[in-house]
Amino acid sequence: MTFALRFLVISSPLWFAVVQAQNYLQEPPAFLKPCHLKDSQSNACLSSLIETIFQHWQNGVPGLRGVGSLDPFRVGKLRIAQRVPPNLDVQVALRNMTTYGLSQAKILNSTTLFKSGHYSLGFHVQLSKTKIKCDYKLRGHVLLLNLNSAGILNTELDNLEFYLALKMKPLLVDGLNFMNITDIKTDIARIDKIRINLTNLFGGNQELERSANELFNENWRVLFDVLRPVLTQTFDTVLLDRFTKIFRFVPAKFLFQEFA
Repeated sequence: MTFALRFLVISSPLWFAVVQAQNYLQEPPAFLKPCHLKDSQSNACLSSLIETIFQHWQNGVPGLRGVGSLDPFRVGKLRIAQRVPPNLDVQVALRNMTTYGLSQAKILNSTTLFKSGHYSLGFHVQLSKTKIKCDYKLRGHVLLLNLNSAGILNTELDNLEFYLALKMKPLLVDGLNFMNITDIKTDIARIDKIRINLTNLFGGNQELERSANELFNENWRVLFDVLRPVLTQTFDTVLLDRFTKIFRFVPAKFLFQEFA
């Protein structure tokens, strides 16, 4: 299995330049309620804080440049090679991928742990409805079909749940603490249903295209073997990008009581 993902990420020198120029949040909005980071297997305050950030800053953060929207969020290019005999052996290229639904995320549980100078946060995230639209190129075989096509992919996912593990450490800059994100990993835990539609599968033959999409939807769990790495890699990269930029813009004292 191979992946290729391209994103623009802020470099460390730029991060220091931004903070040294005092380009950070000066006053907290009313919806930010700082939480404790003490060791816990159930941190309801932290769950509420992350949900609030997703909802209020879904279109970006006022005053912070370089942060795109969280809902929808966009990925320029993604390549996947996936082989799961006997039903799946494909190479897929996705472009202009737009994903909807993250602003409605529910944090079912949050955990916190402090060890060796790092805070480890864990989130159990639920998305009741997720939609993905992109351009696709596909080559290989899926189920009984040999495919070599390009078109538009539309996907709807019901009740997607994933675990998000985030590591961060405080960084003192000009007398202010900010949180430096050092790692983010996601793991898909559950999905109840996938509906998928690919256009132009057989050069415009609508009858064959309809039959193929019906086959895909009847066997959606096989298609999930393709979508799982797409979702995991996308969430990893987008959430790392968003959390890194937000936590470098918002002083830690506005988010966590330990730094007030």
